[in-house]
Amino acid sequence: MSGRVYLHKELAAILRARGNRWMTTKGLAEIARKRGRYQRLKPGEVTAFQVHGRTRRYSRIFEREGSRVRLRQ
Repeated sequence: MSGRVYLHKELAAILRARGNRWMTTKGLAEIARKRGRYQRLKPGEVTAFQVHGRTRRYSRIFEREGSRVRLRQ
């Protein structure tokens, strides 16, 4: 699985590509789905709830304000 893209890394790449502006979990999920790089192990699409959970789990990487997310400075 060396070519596997992890969701937290995909979210970080999306935020970097957009100048690390605040984005909503819904917006991040939509862009991740469109890019199609991250593939869930279970069938289904990336959801805002999944983005919420992943950004909370990786709080050393992501800064959160309600449903908005950006990379920690």
